[in-house]
Amino acid sequence: MVFLYIHGYGSNGNALKAQKLKAMFPEAHVVSPTFDYDRLAPQTIYHQLQQIVAEEKPNLILGSSMGGYYALCCSHFYSGIIWCVNPVRDILTTICRHLSALTAGQEDNIAKRIKEYEDFDQHVFCQLKPRDGQLHFALSTDDELLGDHTPLLHLFPNYQTVVWKDHSGHPFLRFDELKKDLELSLLQ
Repeated sequence: MVFLYIHGYGSNGNALKAQKLKAMFPEAHVVSPTFDYDRLAPQTIYHQLQQIVAEEKPNLILGSSMGGYYALCCSHFYSGIIWCVNPVRDILTTICRHLSALTAGQEDNIAKRIKEYEDFDQHVFCQLKPRDGQLHFALSTDDELLGDHTPLLHLFPNYQTVVWKDHSGHPFLRFDELKKDLELSLLQ
């Protein structure tokens, strides 16, 4: 069994959730690449994910936060199970918040990155079609970073599963509790 884990912004392929996923499913091979969201164009990350999916043929893709956004985008070329943990829905607001922390003198780079995300969001994310039974969500009721996830669910009304957790915050501190839900999705 192969799982693809896509980390969030400011994280890496050795993220805590990737480590927990490996511990929860020791028999699985967890592929967890590191993406530099500040320097790589979203289209580049998308193509890298296409290549990883083609080579590894994962049974499940799981993405967290910005990685959840990319996991959703994978549904263009991946027909298997996708789990999104507190996924970003409004990528432009999110990337602008992160890029605003860059130092002065990088205005051209920031404008270029925002334009890349704007184009990607319009041509990839906004073109996603609802997929019956493919999408699963793990959402915090108290996500201090992204707020209410209800608008996300309206974008993907044919989701298979939604697991809501209180007292979990944006980092989804109750990730370990998803093991049975992940197992059930693999059996369907």
